[in-house]
Amino acid sequence: MDRTRYIAPSAFERRFYQGAQRTVEGWNRHFWLVTVHYETPMPQPPYILAPTHRSNIDTLLVGSITRDPMTYMAKSGVFVNPIFAKLLRLLGGFPVDRDGTDRDAVEIAQAALLSGSSLVVFPEGTRRRGAKVENLEEGASYLALKAMVPIVPVGISGSEQAMPVGARLIYPAPIAIEVGASLMPLSVRSGNVSAARVRRSEITRLTEQLQSELNRLRTQAEHERVRLRSTL
Repeated sequence: MDRTRYIAPSAFERRFYQGAQRTVEGWNRHFWLVTVHYETPMPQPPYILAPTHRSNIDTLLVGSITRDPMTYMAKSGVFVNPIFAKLLRLLGGFPVDRDGTDRDAVEIAQAALLSGSSLVVFPEGTRRRGAKVENLEEGASYLALKAMVPIVPVGISGSEQAMPVGARLIYPAPIAIEVGASLMPLSVRSGNVSAARVRRSEITRLTEQLQSELNRLRTQAEHERVRLRSTL
């Protein structure tokens, strides 16, 4: 797949995204009473936002974390309808052919980062159940190392109550989000920003660090969610 298939958003697309983001942010705050705590300021784009994943609404919750324009992977089949495809693009989506190889998705995602766009990657790969974060996919770490950008770990608690896996309806439930400090690839911290080859050992190290941080942040978010519930 040609990496040029990713096209940076136009000025109009950026304005549309900003309007949609503010609408979603308001909905999250009033319906789910979303609270967000940042351990450190968010980095400048581009970066990879890596939240835990327990519900379909987790994508909406990104709108409460940052106002930076974000890009998302979406299966190419949903781009068949030209009207829906235009809406998805306005909201930061880009097509990924799931019938192809993982390399296809990596190439497009890397092109997005290299163009200056931040990327949302759920490192668990799919929605999980339970409190423990484990068996992470390595895509977020690989992309961070290839594009030399930081990963921002995010722990979310309450989204599984607001819309459990398999549910078709959403429910009012308090949601707490903990945003951790950026995880910087060792190659960047050491000044070796021209490295063309990503070492397997560094992918593993960064993935393990991310998993540890996600577990810590999700636990903190759960404590905050319990506190929020007690005040209702």
